[in-house]
Amino acid sequence: MLFTRSLRSGTGLVALAALMMLFALNLGGCSDENASPTALPQTSAPVLPDPAELQFDFSFFDKAAEFDKNDGGIHENFVNAYLRAVLLGAIAELTLAPPVATFSAALHTVPVAQDDGAWIWTYDWTDYRYPIRVALRGLPSGDHVQWEMRVGPGSEDPTAVWFEGRTSGDGSQGHWLFHDLDDPTQPVCGEIAWGDDETGRFLQFTSREMENNGDVLRFNDADPDFMITFTPGAGEDESFIRWHTDGTGSLRVPDFNGGLEACWDQWQENVDCE
Repeated sequence: MLFTRSLRSGTGLVALAALMMLFALNLGGCSDENASPTALPQTSAPVLPDPAELQFDFSFFDKAAEFDKNDGGIHENFVNAYLRAVLLGAIAELTLAPPVATFSAALHTVPVAQDDGAWIWTYDWTDYRYPIRVALRGLPSGDHVQWEMRVGPGSEDPTAVWFEGRTSGDGSQGHWLFHDLDDPTQPVCGEIAWGDDETGRFLQFTSREMENNGDVLRFNDADPDFMITFTPGAGEDESFIRWHTDGTGSLRVPDFNGGLEACWDQWQENVDCE
């Protein structure tokens, strides 16, 4: 079905990142004007995750526009890292567009309280020209919220589980599992996680598709140190781009500098790695 293909395009995740390909979705959401809440309990509906929590700062690379392409290649290492970082950032943003859009649409819908303590937002979402019925369920439990997003074509009851997972109460940390809607068994095909750990603030994409199972694309913000890593699930060497607020940085990818680490100094000029 067309609607399942376009929904699933947002969950190819790292497999598509590795191939430098992703379909951009044109999304629009509208509330269900017919939804009417039941008598609300004393507690309020759970907090919907803030899209700002699923963004990464690439402003460090803005200075690449200042460099002369005819400078003899003295900024080659930095410029190569810039081109890759911008592309990977765009891929991450487009991958997140579908789930973020559905949550954003829920903001314009009045949730209905359930007897088990859950809250359900039901609304219509337009994917290209095809209307989709969405049911977002949030169940507060202790210091976290359990989420489930079901979808269905047109005005049909939303029965197919698109993604599920949990967030902290304020949405600053979370984990979503995406299901393959083209497969009747709806297996998990990808994961998105965000939050804080010993490496700092992170945003991570993991592929669970058979041919790329375990591939991980990760963005880390441990100001003043930042990193993008790609780790193949097949056990191959990790690729990375690192940069620091003092202007220095490096990258290591298979198709540049013979697969060896390439560094730049505080002026973004090529320099030997120590």
